This record gives sequence, C-alpha cells and structure tokens, in this order.
Amino acid sequence: MKIDAVDEKIMAAFHEDGRQSNREVARKLDVSEGTIRQRLKKLQEGGAIAFDVVTDTATMGIQFVAFVRAIVEPKHLEAYLQRCTDLKDIWYVAALAGRFNAQALVCAASAQEANDLVNRELGDLEGVHQVEIRQVARQIKHDYLEIVVQPD
Repeated sequence: MKIDAVDEKIMAAFHEDGRQSNREVARKLDVSEGTIRQRLKKLQEGGAIAFDVVTDTATMGIQFVAFVRAIVEPKHLEAYLQRCTDLKDIWYVAALAGRFNAQALVCAASAQEANDLVNRELGDLEGVHQVEIRQVARQIKHDYLEIVVQPD
C-alpha cells in the first residue's frame, strides 16, 4: 500500500483528535470531505490504521498493570505468544530481540490476580525458562503515532 503526504496528514490529524469529523479534517487540510472519507477507507482496509479507544485503567477498576517479560526457547516462542494473546487480562503482546524474547502487558484487579494468571497460565508452558513481572508505577506517555509526516 502506497501512503502519500495527504494520507500522512490525515493520519496525523486523527491522531491529534480521533473524534473530529471528516468535515473538520477536510477543512484543516483544504481537501474535500469525500477525499477524507475515501482515503480513510483505503487506509483502514489496507491495515495502515485502525481506530481504537484508550481507557483509563484505574477508572475501570484495574489496580495492577505490569509488563511480563519472558525467556522462551525460540522453537516454543510462537506458542507462548499465542497463549498470551488468548488471555483476556493481557492487553499487549510482542516478540522482542535480546535476552528476554517475549513481553506482554497484564492488567488486573490486583497484584495477586496478575501473579496467579502468570503462574497458572504462562510460567509452566513448554520452553519457558524465566518469567519476570515489572509493575508499572506511573504512566508518563501513551502515544502510538507511528508515522513521520513529511513537510510539503
């Protein structure tokens, strides 16, 4: 999928405020509302963008947020990552380069609940050598913008 400067500006505009209307973005970028609508459809269908909601974990009753890092034998890594993906209290899963080769973000009502989940569901999986839980003390930034807008 080819993404041009207009697509980048559209993505940047919605990143700034995902609730704004196509009309507002069109006005800011000096293009037609139809252009915004068509390009958004192309970007979404092409998998370049997705609209999502960012929630406040404390408001939702989630009192414990932590990164779970693991050292998993390479031949068992995909199964480990898939198991993490299947668990509802795990919100993010990634394969890493380095000593720890898997990471997940667990969000639970308590530290005990998270510990039980990790021990019961992940620690005993085949090929897992070490699991480490690192609690998030404070969230400083939450930004998933992954584009570079090129100047005109």
